[in-house]
Amino acid sequence: MFKTRSMILLAALAALTLTGCTRMGGLRARMAADELAHTVPIQGDPVILGRLNAVVVENPYGKVKVYAKPAHEQAHITFRVQQERRLRWRAARQGFEFDPVGEYFKAIHSHNGELSTLSVMPTDLTVEGYRPPIDLTVEIPQCDGIEVRNAGGKVIIVGVEGAINVISGDEEVAGGPIEIRTDKKQVEEIYAMSNGGHVTLVTGPESAGTFELVAPRGKTSFSSRYGVVDHSLPKVGHWTGIWNDGTNSIYLESQDGDASVIVVENPVMHSSGKTW
Repeated sequence: MFKTRSMILLAALAALTLTGCTRMGGLRARMAADELAHTVPIQGDPVILGRLNAVVVENPYGKVKVYAKPAHEQAHITFRVQQERRLRWRAARQGFEFDPVGEYFKAIHSHNGELSTLSVMPTDLTVEGYRPPIDLTVEIPQCDGIEVRNAGGKVIIVGVEGAINVISGDEEVAGGPIEIRTDKKQVEEIYAMSNGGHVTLVTGPESAGTFELVAPRGKTSFSSRYGVVDHSLPKVGHWTGIWNDGTNSIYLESQDGDASVIVVENPVMHSSGKTW
């Protein structure tokens, strides 16, 4: 009798385990399919480690996130329409077409010798004549220079080196906060401006530059326990100074927030504490 009950119990446990594995496998498959559907295909050769890679991103309405690290074997681009479920419900109720995985962006990779450029641009796809806010994420093995234009959302750039140029916001749509975090030695030009959020650069002790921080409605701050700052000139909403004898221009401007520089040992993992 005891042996029979044990066999029944073991069979029940095996069935539960098998069901759980099946469910987990199905969930993983659905998640993989969902990510694939929200992926922007890259035209051209794969973007790999070992070549100088520049990135150009334009997103007229939504967030932009760029993460550069060697763990990404190739460049990978994904997007997500904000409030996708609400738009699905409205489309079903009002009878218009809404494709959450439509071709909202195109990506082209071109290279000439050692120079490689990944360009991500919006298409003219709209929903009833309206382009919904769409968040864009770019993962790349290395990034040796970047240019970003967006509005209506934050910009986060992590692990990038080389020249950086970011403008968030335009005359019609306000920009969002900009946060640049890099553990690379920054000795090239950086320009970051937003008309609708804080602008923050988090970098390491080996970087350098001639800084100008502008925040007419907020605060400017340069926080560092490393290196030497010369010719510091603080004013209300404006700060200039030369750090580590750098000649490269680093210009941060927030028209409606704070402009800040934070120097720490591990900038990639640092949290600025700003409300994004």
